[in-house]
Amino acid sequence: MSEKFYKSIDELPLYNWQKINEGNLNYLLIDPKQKESEKKLNEAYEIIYDDFLKEFGVGKKQKEVFNEMKKLALLECDLVIKGDEFTKTKIEIQKAKLEQLKKGADIGMTTDKTLIYLSKWLGYKINAKETTVKEYYNILEEYGKANKK
Repeated sequence: MSEKFYKSIDELPLYNWQKINEGNLNYLLIDPKQKESEKKLNEAYEIIYDDFLKEFGVGKKQKEVFNEMKKLALLECDLVIKGDEFTKTKIEIQKAKLEQLKKGADIGMTTDKTLIYLSKWLGYKINAKETTVKEYYNILEEYGKANKK
């Protein structure tokens, strides 16, 4: 990857991470006004996301979604093998369950709201454009630990 792209969550601003997660991969570019091919943007995303997963892993909710997706895939394989109506019904039920799970994962606190609580806890404002992804998730982790006590 060239110097056009952020290479790790140590340097990627939280603001950019939010935009990337909204689907705008141009924020992987150090200057998001530049243009780059979709292929290179996807490669850069894979690098950043791999870095994120190495550092923080997959969340509990995401694991649950993956497990339900696996169940759906297995049911779809069963449908190809068996071809019966009952398996079709099971697939529709599993799809509905997966959609509910995905919707439930979206409900909750936004990053912006979380920044308000973290800023209050730290005693100073956290700026999403100055704070890196790694710093944010480390602060969030420490906040969670402090509130469990």
